[in-house]
Amino acid sequence: MTDLTHRITKLRFITAEEVREKGRYRKICVEAEPMCAIIRLVGLRTAYSIPWAAIHSLAVKAAVAAEKAEKAAKKKAGRNGTAR
Repeated sequence: MTDLTHRITKLRFITAEEVREKGRYRKICVEAEPMCAIIRLVGLRTAYSIPWAAIHSLAVKAAVAAEKAEKAAKKKAGRNGTAR
């Protein structure tokens, strides 16, 4: 695996996910840079950069929220399934 700081070629991903913008559905393009990811929609010039640490924080928060929701659903199903 090559470290992003030593990469010569650009690392670019086009996702299968599509977002509606300016009247069309457009795929998301992610460009990997050493300090951040650059996110843009295919066919548009507007780009947004987000640090890798922020992506990690968002992923952790999403995982914790999903875990809490799963626990709450199990707790609710346990209450509804018991006889009174």
